[in-house]
Amino acid sequence: MGLFKSVLGKVKSGLERTRESFAGGLRSLLLGRTLDEALIREMEARLIQSDVGVRTALRLIEGVRTAYKAGKMSRGDDALAYLKSELKGLWREEDRRLRFAEAGPTVILVAGVNGVGKTTSVAKVARSLRGMDKSVLLAACDTYRAGAVKQLEIWAERLDVQIIRGQQGGDPAAVAFDACDAALARKVDVLLIDTAGRLHNQEHLMRELKKIRDVVARRIPGSPHEVLLVLDATTGQN
Repeated sequence: MGLFKSVLGKVKSGLERTRESFAGGLRSLLLGRTLDEALIREMEARLIQSDVGVRTALRLIEGVRTAYKAGKMSRGDDALAYLKSELKGLWREEDRRLRFAEAGPTVILVAGVNGVGKTTSVAKVARSLRGMDKSVLLAACDTYRAGAVKQLEIWAERLDVQIIRGQQGGDPAAVAFDACDAALARKVDVLLIDTAGRLHNQEHLMRELKKIRDVVARRIPGSPHEVLLVLDATTGQN
């Protein structure tokens, strides 16, 4: 989809400086140096400080330390080559295009923490789908945030797409159910479900999200066909 190519292009461009800083820092730390325990500890600190994640950093360092103790790695250059190979392996090559249902409406559930731009992302996806000549129905399942439904209504009007809404403070799963009924009756191509923001440790809200998913799956078997998790840089390692 054009949207995701555009977004990925912007992300790649925006991360160029970060990538160069990270890679350049490792190169300056390792190239031309003899590997020892002190250097391995420096590598570990550099990886953690670069927000690689503690679990991933420890896994990488354990590989370096094991090879060093076995006499299979003695130079910083070797450690750098190992890190490059392992980090590349962590990013699997996969087909990341949206999957569409073979028959009936394709259901896309959008989730994420508060304030990361879920509703705006729903609008962007809807616009991209409209550009593909697909009919779109929006489901306003964020019934908690003040103005959330109105925001989606404005986007629906601008994009000339249909929308199903519920009452403020109402059951979002009920809105999702009504949206599924409408999608089936109107024979739309794609149903986009916007949900309220929630943290992973808010058990009642996570149960609510599961309820939405279960309701959708019962009404349209095989759905949701895609679940889009909207993130931003402040989400960190959660």
